[in-house]
Amino acid sequence: MNSFYVYICLLALAAMFGGGLLGIWIAGRLPAHHVSKESGSVVKLASSVVATLTSLVLALMLSSANSAYSVNAGIVTKLSSDLIQLDRVLRAYGPGAGPVRADLLAYVRTKNDELFPARSARDVASDAASAAARPAASSQQSADLLDALMGSVIALSAADRSTERVADRRQAAIAAQAVTIVDRISAERWLLWENPGTTVPPQFLFVLIFWLFLVFLSFGLFAPANLTVMVSFFLSSIAVTGAIFLILNLGDHPTQSSWLQVSGEPLQRALVEIGRP
Repeated sequence: MNSFYVYICLLALAAMFGGGLLGIWIAGRLPAHHVSKESGSVVKLASSVVATLTSLVLALMLSSANSAYSVNAGIVTKLSSDLIQLDRVLRAYGPGAGPVRADLLAYVRTKNDELFPARSARDVASDAASAAARPAASSQQSADLLDALMGSVIALSAADRSTERVADRRQAAIAAQAVTIVDRISAERWLLWENPGTTVPPQFLFVLIFWLFLVFLSFGLFAPANLTVMVSFFLSSIAVTGAIFLILNLGDHPTQSSWLQVSGEPLQRALVEIGRP
């Protein structure tokens, strides 16, 4: 989990709850006419504008972060589906596609290790020793293996392009289909790489926290100083902080967040299927 997110959430919690308590403290030291009913009406009207703006911004941010999360989850699922489909096509081609299937299995293993290193070491590795011996996969390694896979598929297609026999023409059609699928896999790989999530600028977060501070400060100015009010301020602060935490984690890189992470089950099922003899 990104420690920056924890600091931001703690800052938001302190600003909201502290703003409410500060408002109560200030109200006890203001002249009576400053906290009159008429003054309260004006302050509440002004704070309602800020509260409405803040709630709209939070709702839009949460919707945007959830959309980015769903898109990336869909890309992982589609990538896994295409990997399985490519393996089925290569099986239909026959024994001549054996080396290509080996390249495909190597790519899927590396991609799984790259996206979900902890899960792959726990769930997919055949034993603990092999998991420890295998180095952590990098984006460059998976890209190189994907290039090698594409080269193998294209070479397979080129070898069957000029055949005349019916059986060979069938293999040529299968090889052409494999080229189409591997093109989709390449596009999905780079789409996932280029779509890391939604990034919220720190300056924007600080402004949002300042708005929340003003809202709770206005609440505290006209609230009685008792335990019920303070508990209400604290629980409300926790609720809004939870929303901010969700926004930050949903908008993080889809495979790097340790709390809200895109499921690796589709890719792991693809690895099991492709590794089947």
